[in-house]
Amino acid sequence: MPTTNTTNISKGEKLAQRLSRILARLHQGDRIDKHQLAREYGVDVRTIERDLAERLLGIAERDPQGLWQLTHAARSTIPAKHLHGYARLSGTEYLFPDGSLGYLLEQLNTPEIQRATHVQATPLEDLRGTGTFAALHEAIASRRPCRFIYKARARLALPYRLIHKNGVWYLAAEEGGRLKNFSVALIEQLDVDPSAQFPLDPAHADYIDRQDDVWFTTETTEVLLRVAPDVAHYFSRQQLLPHQRQHADDDGSLLVSTRINHINQLLPVVRHWLPHVRILRPQAWQDELVQGLKQAIQMWEG
Repeated sequence: MPTTNTTNISKGEKLAQRLSRILARLHQGDRIDKHQLAREYGVDVRTIERDLAERLLGIAERDPQGLWQLTHAARSTIPAKHLHGYARLSGTEYLFPDGSLGYLLEQLNTPEIQRATHVQATPLEDLRGTGTFAALHEAIASRRPCRFIYKARARLALPYRLIHKNGVWYLAAEEGGRLKNFSVALIEQLDVDPSAQFPLDPAHADYIDRQDDVWFTTETTEVLLRVAPDVAHYFSRQQLLPHQRQHADDDGSLLVSTRINHINQLLPVVRHWLPHVRILRPQAWQDELVQGLKQAIQMWEG
């Protein structure tokens, strides 16, 4: 009697493990071949058919190709395989050194107070409730021209992309034949023309996709910076500037080269790291930086 009971428990455990793994694959969005499953678990194909058609009734269904997938009614959650796609979309793909699905699910299943990790989120603007973002998204998908007020001026723009940078959403659009960026939060009285459609310029689309910033111009300036040893590791461990390249000197300082579209793209970064960063080239930009600092000091002292 004890031997029979142990055997029954073993079979029950195997069944539970098999069903849980099949469910996990279905929720990942996999389409399952019953013959492959039978080989994997060392059981008869009829056993797998019973698993799918009877034990998982209402959860699994056969598609036109004879493979098994999650029923439409059971698709109440995002398939796990889409989590990695979402991480790439949101720019968090390399947030954790361990980007595996297992690690992520373990963190999500751990109570927040017990987690070993804590991410301090970047401040983000809140565009909920405005309707502007959704309307621009539809205009881009449909290639519809847009009219709006931006910084007190009427604009007619051809929208190409919505770009997120440092917590702010921007619209990349063509205006008067030139690519420009517009802060979505500052767009007012948006009117999408439903009767017109514009052709995409492949050169514009390619340029936007290649950029790692929201400053759009065909002319760039090569810049050379000297970064002091005290803060050199901050520039080495992440890209603080577009197209950044660096070379370490014997004294521990860095020579950092970059290509900048506009001086105002560079100055906020340099000011943040003063007095540890100096603009070596172009000299005119270093002079403008110093002049701006002198004017600020005079204003503060006055």
